[in-house]
Amino acid sequence: MTTLHHILFVSSIAFLTTSLLHADLVLETETAQLGKQGEGLISAALQVERDTSGGLAYYTVNQFEIGLTDRSELLIEPFFYEWDKPAHGPAFSGVGDLEITPSYMAIMETPLIPAVLFACKFKVPTATNRDIGTGEFDYQPYVIIGKTFGPWILNGNLGYDFVTSPKNEPLKDQFIYDLSLERQLTEKLSVFVEVFGNTAPSAGEKSTFAEAIAIEYKFNKTFEIFTSIGYDTDNVANIRSGFNIEF
Repeated sequence: MTTLHHILFVSSIAFLTTSLLHADLVLETETAQLGKQGEGLISAALQVERDTSGGLAYYTVNQFEIGLTDRSELLIEPFFYEWDKPAHGPAFSGVGDLEITPSYMAIMETPLIPAVLFACKFKVPTATNRDIGTGEFDYQPYVIIGKTFGPWILNGNLGYDFVTSPKNEPLKDQFIYDLSLERQLTEKLSVFVEVFGNTAPSAGEKSTFAEAIAIEYKFNKTFEIFTSIGYDTDNVANIRSGFNIEF
């Protein structure tokens, strides 16, 4: 994987690794099921990736969420650390970018109408290594649509990523899309499936399409754990495990 390819891949995953209140980090798709004003969530996970050429990478994934009102929230996502060992080339590591996302529920869910939210993600270039981040600000407006059908919860995202290109690295703006389905099996146990991806991030690069399955177990009203397994069209397999603390 080339340095540019790696930056594009990590940037795409970073924009996809977000969730709204009570959705946590178990999957990439952001949800339309918000909490109440003052409610919050702290999530942390470790993601391990391996490609078919033998490259290996570790990421810490974190998020902090707070309900500003019953219809709006603020999401903050620091990417504290990444360690990457490509199959061909030297290893590198460092701090990733910071992402800040305000969102607002324009249409509340009813028995016949899905919830509709508008959000905009701002990427702050805090990455300490140019193999990890582009060093430029990006922003991504998107819409979130969600509907509950008994024990089933369906959510979809569609956004457009406005990318600022570094010198000598011409990047393209991208469409981002996600679709997830959650099934609550018991009061404490839920399973998830999803697909997500983005259009080609630069000339000569291909679009990314990925799929994942996950399981989440709730110990009590405030603490739960999860594990997800995914695979994408760049032939990268990943596993992510972590926990959520609600307050």
